[in-house]
Amino acid sequence: MTQIDWSVLSGPKVTRRTMMKVAAASGAIAYANWLAACGSDDDDDGDADPTNTTGAAPSGATTTGDATPTEGGSEATTPSGADSDAKIGGTLTMGFHIQQVLTLDPPQVNLGAVAGELLANLFSSLVMFDEELNIIPDLAEDWEVTEDGLNYTFHLREGLTFHNGDPLVAEDVVYTYERTLDEAFASPHRNKLLLITDFVATDDVTVDITLSEPFTPFLGAVCSRGPGRALTPVSKRAVEEMGDEQFGLTPVGAGPFMIVPETVEVGSGFEMVAFEGWYGGRPFLDKIIVRNIPEPSSRISALEAGDIDLILEVPSTGYDQINDNDDFTVVESPGTNWIGLTMNYTRPPWDNIDARMAVAKAIDRQELIDTALFGNASAAVSAIAPAFGAYYRDPNEVEDAQAFDLDEAKKLAESAGLDGLKPVILTASDDPRVEEVLRNIVSEIGLDLQLDLLQTAASNERWLAGDYDWNINGSVVDVDPDDGHWNFFHNDGPWNTYGYVSDEVTDLLEQTRTETDLEARKELWWQIADKTNADVAYVFLYHTPDRTAFYTYVKGYVAIPEQRYMETVWLDK
Repeated sequence: MTQIDWSVLSGPKVTRRTMMKVAAASGAIAYANWLAACGSDDDDDGDADPTNTTGAAPSGATTTGDATPTEGGSEATTPSGADSDAKIGGTLTMGFHIQQVLTLDPPQVNLGAVAGELLANLFSSLVMFDEELNIIPDLAEDWEVTEDGLNYTFHLREGLTFHNGDPLVAEDVVYTYERTLDEAFASPHRNKLLLITDFVATDDVTVDITLSEPFTPFLGAVCSRGPGRALTPVSKRAVEEMGDEQFGLTPVGAGPFMIVPETVEVGSGFEMVAFEGWYGGRPFLDKIIVRNIPEPSSRISALEAGDIDLILEVPSTGYDQINDNDDFTVVESPGTNWIGLTMNYTRPPWDNIDARMAVAKAIDRQELIDTALFGNASAAVSAIAPAFGAYYRDPNEVEDAQAFDLDEAKKLAESAGLDGLKPVILTASDDPRVEEVLRNIVSEIGLDLQLDLLQTAASNERWLAGDYDWNINGSVVDVDPDDGHWNFFHNDGPWNTYGYVSDEVTDLLEQTRTETDLEARKELWWQIADKTNADVAYVFLYHTPDRTAFYTYVKGYVAIPEQRYMETVWLDK
């Protein structure tokens, strides 16, 4: 068993290299290689150079156009320190790709894109990432981790405030923990807190957390701004005065921007303005307008027409068009996501492995990617993304039970009695290209796939209730495979709404959280990948890169995979 000194994860800055070493030593290969794939090499002493202000894109991201991402350093970026040419003021309009933003309450958000691209601006958390994937201070200016990895002590900054003017102190972090942990609150992120045995505020600026077992990605997956939805501090007074539902629409956080309540429209978007009381200093922008533009061609047209300044996610259908235009900067980072097709086990014949495998084997993943996504994705055989390095296995080098074989698919379909069936696929997409291509594909095995196009609210409600035949979804904004596996494949996972029951997978998942031997944990994840593939828990389809596009007058953008920290952004016009 590898002996680990977990105290090297103590703050006020933990370099990517240090996290990689600890993650590798503890067996958290995926977390280490997410860092390796998405960040650049540290300098020889293991520290990123905080004086680098060249504006170069981080290694792991590719940039075309005039991008000037700003160095985060070991402290929060301030207008005076991020870029000497930066200008304060102006409004940035962003095109967001989801129809409806149903909640902005961190522990209730079940859409990774909302967490990474919107919440990260409204809420600060205990720690955050810089563009080198170092963990740096956010609300906590320092922290200590004990040698055994069982105790984390965070020291909050003095004088923190929420957007409503209330002080943010250690008891607010405790309140956030207790609220997320409350079973009645039903947070899908509650399970990340189950290894915590004690959570106390020892004074106004000190939070002490004790775990029963070491949990390697704890800082990144639980405590960070964006992915760390479980412990993102919320205002107790605001929650109690508004109630959970209203708080989800007009939340009160402590991030660099605060929401303008009267502008919130679930189906249209909202506005957020610079928070003068943010600990890091006033952001450069006066205002950010978030516009929901779910239809890809409309999003591209809006950018080209100058109606929006930035697209949070560039659609595959318009990538070449935008990338070839010198007016725009396109930034691409490795994605940590997976997308798949699930079939509801509670609705025969999808409880039959032959029926599910017939569908899986009928799908030529590369054909689907080339036709529906113009080749802008990579094939998936599991829920482990390419950005997760050593955990990831090349689809051509594993025994893929779901491998394309149309003849075998037809035999299985016949034995399962699929001919003439009309399954309905649930979708909230305004660009159901994937579903339409899939419809043509499965017609080869006798299925007449029906598309049920719904608004996000209705689709989300039915998905969570398990009221569907088929559905395409997956996981994004992950820092460890735990993020994209537990909720979907654990017997009690909150997003396991399709009825997958595997005591073997559930046991393996629980072992991954406490296993600290490198090879043993790696083997656990590979067993999970093989088992979920063979069971057709999902038909694993593809992984997509993370792409953002904006006019060249948008400066200071920091490329962090599937996350958007906008306090460094300014407008040169």
